[in-house]
Order: sequence, then C-alpha cells, then structure tokens
Amino acid sequence: MEPGRGQAGLAMIRDSLRPAEHQICTVLVVEDEPLVRLTAAEELREAGMRVIEASDADEAMELLLAGASVDLVFADVVLPGSMDGLELARRLRTDFPDIKILMTSGRTPAHEAAELSPFIPKPYDIAEVIGRIRAACDECAPE
Repeated sequence: MEPGRGQAGLAMIRDSLRPAEHQICTVLVVEDEPLVRLTAAEELREAGMRVIEASDADEAMELLLAGASVDLVFADVVLPGSMDGLELARRLRTDFPDIKILMTSGRTPAHEAAELSPFIPKPYDIAEVIGRIRAACDECAPE
C-alpha cells in the first residue's frame, strides 16, 4: 500500500478538511486567566476559527463597540472589572442580539448561567467547546 493511503492517511485527510466543512466563525474568548485564555484561543484557531481575545467583560464590550465582527462570545462567568460574564451576556442580548453566547465556569452553578446562554462547566473538554461553537455558527450560516 502506498504511503498516506490506508486508515491513518484517510484520517489525516479527513481531519485536515474538517474546518472547511463549517462556516469560519469568529469567536471572542473572554477569560481572565491568561493560560486558560491562550490555550482555548489556540485550540479554536487550530480548529479553523478566527479568534479575538479579551481578559475581561469591559475589554470585550470595548472591542464590540469599536466594531469587532464576532459570531460568538465564549466567556467565563467569573471575571474582574465592572461586570461579570453574566452581566456581559445580558448586555450582549440587548446590544448585540445576533451574537451567539457560550458561557463557562468552574465556580458558578450551571443553572444560573444557563438562564442566559448555553453553558459548559470547567474543566471543559475543548472538543465539546469546538463542537458547540461550530453548531452555533452553522445555525446562522447563509443557505
């Protein structure tokens, strides 16, 4: 059998095509823990997404008000600054209703965040995060 042919070769080809099967989504990652934010952002980029990073909700709102084009905000609930992730979600619902939201936290009960948006508890499986983001972006993709 030729190199690259067979199950491993097919898996590599299938994996390399995976991002193209979905709309390229721009995700705003809002996380105050630098290592968590950088890791999530890198994983999302490797999955074929455009990523913008913010260290708190205030910075996220500044980016959006300045015109950043974002399809989905992936935000921690517990954030420093004048508003937490729950308040950010409320503001997004009012000021940017077309932006999808996915919340995460290791400290906030899921039911509190789930009232405002889909929720993934920490520690999260990045594959689940990527799947949820892709599904949300595909929902708004033009036909």
